[in-house]
Amino acid sequence: MAKRVPPLSAATLTKFKPDPLKVLELVDGAVPGLRVRITPAGTRSWSLNIRAQGKMRRFDVGRSLGLAEARLKAEDLRRKIKDGADPTAEKRTSHQRTQLASQGIGTFDAIVEAYFTTGQGAGLSTKDDQVRRIRSVFAVHLKRTALELKSSELQLSIDKHGAKVSAARAAGYLTPVLHWAKRRDLVIGDFNLEKPLQNAPRQKVLTEVELAALLPTFKSHHGVCAKFMLLTGARITETTAATWSQIDLEAMTWTIPPENLKDTRALQARRHKPKQALAIPLSRQAIQLLTDTREAETERRQLNGLQEEIRKQDLLFVGPRGSKLGNWDRWLKATTATTGITGWSAHALRRTTATLAGDLGAPPHIVSVILGHSNVGGQLVAGYNHSTYSSEHQQVLQHVADKLEALENGVSYE
Repeated sequence: MAKRVPPLSAATLTKFKPDPLKVLELVDGAVPGLRVRITPAGTRSWSLNIRAQGKMRRFDVGRSLGLAEARLKAEDLRRKIKDGADPTAEKRTSHQRTQLASQGIGTFDAIVEAYFTTGQGAGLSTKDDQVRRIRSVFAVHLKRTALELKSSELQLSIDKHGAKVSAARAAGYLTPVLHWAKRRDLVIGDFNLEKPLQNAPRQKVLTEVELAALLPTFKSHHGVCAKFMLLTGARITETTAATWSQIDLEAMTWTIPPENLKDTRALQARRHKPKQALAIPLSRQAIQLLTDTREAETERRQLNGLQEEIRKQDLLFVGPRGSKLGNWDRWLKATTATTGITGWSAHALRRTTATLAGDLGAPPHIVSVILGHSNVGGQLVAGYNHSTYSSEHQQVLQHVADKLEALENGVSYE
C-alpha cells in the first residue's frame, strides 16, 4: 500500500528554502497531483500531474501563487480536464491567436474592416462615419483578438467615453457588426451593448431677437454657409457638400442629388423606390449670396496667384484656403463669444427656417416640403398625392428670406 503524502501547509512553504544548486519539488497531499517547484532563484511554479486522454500529463497551474489559491486553481483545472478540456491546446491556440493579432489577422479591427468592406455594411452610405466612430470609441480593443472579446469590456468602453452621443452612436453601429461576426464564428458569446443615458436633445429654435444679433456676423465662410442654410432649410451635410453643378442661377434652383440626401423613408419604401433628387427654389437673397460667394472665391484665387477658374464640380462654400468647411464647433464657440447667443447648433438653423415658414403662414405640408420630407402629409396621403408644391415652396422661402433680411437690417417686416 502506497504511503499517503501529507498535505502541504503555509508554514512548511515559508520555512522551505531554495537549494542554490537544483530545483526542488514538493507534493501536496490535499489535492492529488498538485506539486510546487522551487528554483534556485526562489521562484515557485505550481503544476498538476493528472491522467488526460489516457496519458499522464503535467499541466501548468500558475506561478508565485499562495497555497490556497494554487489548490483552488488545481481543483478547477481537474474538473475541466475531466469534462474533456485540453488546457495545453487552448493555451497554444491562444498564443497563436495573439501572434496572428500582432499581424492584424483575426483582430477586432479586422472584423470591423471586413464588415464594411465585403460584409453587409459595404453598401451603407454612412459607412465611413460608422467606422470612424467605432474605432474612436473602442480604440483600446482594435488590436485584440476578436475571439477573446467580451461584451462587458466593450460596455465599459461605452460607459467611460466622454462624449455620450458619440458613444451611443458607436454602440448602435457596432451591434450589427457583432451579430454578423457571431453568425460566422468570428466572435464568441452574446453581445448586448447598452447605450449611455443622454440628456433630452435640445430642440433649439432661434428667436427673432437672436437672429437679429447673429445675422450681421454671418459674413464669411462658415457664416455665409449658415445663412444659406437659413435661406433654404437644408441640412449642414447637404449644404457643405453642394457644388456649383447643382446650382442653376437662371432658373434660381438648387438641385440636391439623391446620394447627398438623408433618407427618412420607411424601409419598405426604400426597397421599392429609389431616392429622388430634391429641387430647392432659391430666393433673390440666396442668389445674391451665391453671386457674392463666387466673386469672393475668384478674388481669393487671384490674390493667391491661382489661375484656375471656378468649375462646376467645385464646392459652393469653402474655408479660407479653399478646402471643405470643417470644425463647426470652433466657429460656433467664436460666434457665441461674439454675440452672446448660446445653446444653438447648425441644425437649429434648419429648425428656425421651418418655424419662420410656419409663422409666416405656411401650412404643415409646405413646411414638410421645405424640409425635404418624403411623406408629405403622411404616408397614406403621399401615396396618392405626388405634388412637389414647387410654386408654394418658392413663395414661402422668399417670404422667409425677406423676413431674415429685415431682421438683419433692423427694420420691420409686414
